[in-house]
Amino acid sequence: MKVVDGMPKTYFHYPRIVAIAGVILDKKVNVIPLVWHTGLSFSPPLYGISVSPKRYSHDLILKSGEFSVNFVEFKYKTVVEKWGSATGKEIDKLKLTGVGYKKGVKTDTPILDIAYIAHECELIDHYRLGDHTLFVGLVKATHYKENYFDKGTMLKVKEVSPLLYLGKHVYITVDPETKSGIS
Repeated sequence: MKVVDGMPKTYFHYPRIVAIAGVILDKKVNVIPLVWHTGLSFSPPLYGISVSPKRYSHDLILKSGEFSVNFVEFKYKTVVEKWGSATGKEIDKLKLTGVGYKKGVKTDTPILDIAYIAHECELIDHYRLGDHTLFVGLVKATHYKENYFDKGTMLKVKEVSPLLYLGKHVYITVDPETKSGIS
């Protein structure tokens, strides 16, 4: 096995599920695809997203004090790629792709029409960690399509194909036939 110092700039720890962070500030809506994100706590319900300060969404999140985290299916990979290849500073990404949204019920964040699950988050803290900022959000509400989940908790992968990012503009999804569990 080859050994190198530190962590080279690679996609060794991919694939990762794609999340679309959304923010509204001064009536301007912006979205940014992310793969560096994670649940942080059940109680209180916390979710973290990692955004580079070079990204337009970074300052919008800081100024608005809230963000949404939306998850979409593999069939929307082209839409997500367009969002990741453009800056909201210059264009309206949602108009570019024809994707609609509704405002959250607890926050003024965009809940994407194409999301199968989305969290509304109030920004409670942020940390500069290397070349990114970790935004910690308190989940105020979760929207989900009930028919996509088994008993409201487990994603039905035979009915929905989550969007995974492999790196270098390559997307994949799961094979539902490989789903297994311990009884």
